Amino acid sequence: MIKKIKSLTNRRGLTLVEMMISLSIFGVVMAVVFGFMTATSSSYDATRNKVQYQQSIRAVVSLMTREIRSAGCDPSNVGFDSFFIADDSVLRCRADLNGDADITDLNPDEDIQYTFNNNTGELSRDNGIDDMVILRGLTNMQFTYLADDGTVLGGTPLNAGDRDQVRYVQITINGETDDGEPVSYQTRVLVRNS
Repeated sequence: MIKKIKSLTNRRGLTLVEMMISLSIFGVVMAVVFGFMTATSSSYDATRNKVQYQQSIRAVVSLMTREIRSAGCDPSNVGFDSFFIADDSVLRCRADLNGDADITDLNPDEDIQYTFNNNTGELSRDNGIDDMVILRGLTNMQFTYLADDGTVLGGTPLNAGDRDQVRYVQITINGETDDGEPVSYQTRVLVRNS
C-alpha cells in the first residue's frame, strides 16, 4: 500500500513547455478554421449578391418580354406603329391591349418606353405617368432588331419602313454586382403581332 501512495505522488502535470506547445498547436488550428470560415462567408456573400442581381435582371427582362411580345396588338385595325422608337438604347412599343381602338390607356399599359442611360448605368421604364428606374448597375444594354429571316435591321434608330419589318427584338444586358462581379444576360423576343 505504501508503494501505491508513492506512485501517485510521483505523477507529474504538464510542464510549461508542453503547455506552450499545446497552445501553439491550438492557435494554428483555430487560425486555419477562422480563415476557412471567413473565406466561406465572403464567397457566400458574393454568390448571394450575384444571384440577387441576376434575379433582378430576369424580372426586368420578363416584364420587357411580355410588353415587346404584345407590341402591335391592334384588334380594331387602327394602324399604329408597333415600335414608335427603335434605337440601340431606347425602345418604345405600343399595343391596344383592351381593344378600345386607342393606345392612350394607362391601365393596361399600352404605350411603354424603355431607355438605357449610359452615363448612370440605369434602365428606366416610362408608361406615360411614371418614368421609373427599373434596373441599376448596368455597364451596357442594347436592343437589336431582327427581320423575319433573322437578319439584323441596322441603321438605328430604325426608320418607319424598317420598324414594320421587326420580327424579333434581342435584348443584351451587361452589369456588375456591388462587389464588381460581371453579370450578362441576353434573350431574343418574338414579336407576335408583326
